[in-house]
Amino acid sequence: MAIITRAQAKLQLNIDSTDTSHDAELDFYCNALTPAIEEYKHEVIELREVREDVELHGRSRFRLWSVPVVDLVSVIDVVTGTVWDVATLRVNSSGVVRVLPGSVAPRGLCEVVYNAGYDDVPMNYQLGALIVLQDEWETQRGVGDVEGGVMDTAEERAIGRQFTPDSFRRARTVLGAPRPIVG
Repeated sequence: MAIITRAQAKLQLNIDSTDTSHDAELDFYCNALTPAIEEYKHEVIELREVREDVELHGRSRFRLWSVPVVDLVSVIDVVTGTVWDVATLRVNSSGVVRVLPGSVAPRGLCEVVYNAGYDDVPMNYQLGALIVLQDEWETQRGVGDVEGGVMDTAEERAIGRQFTPDSFRRARTVLGAPRPIVG
């Protein structure tokens, strides 16, 4: 799942929905925008399963780093194979996992499997992605139907493309500030 769909991209760029000549490049941009915006926001946007190795010391709480956390799937000691019952653990969206009173806290190097991201991508993230897309599209082609630049094919334009800081500068007003990273 990408932050935006090809149909949303075509609408933003005023490309007729029946025109398929840019579909491969639009798919590339739609898919590339997700990790770029996730990196900027310090969040998992696309809902997915995350596997994280965490050194646990039997404390009553620990932190997961890919947020927002939706739920815990499993906690397994990678050395002994001990499986902890996730029903004895409570997690919040910020990634703080608390061991419920009366429960044994996990110890050792554990693989924690959990789901993180959004069921529904926030509208401001979609709008920010569309702003970045349009800026990058026009950087490659010029505004409207005027072709710009020296690259000849969609493949040449797509290979190795990274989104420019200027694109994110304009999108920042709707994307909001990145999530603070607390160590």
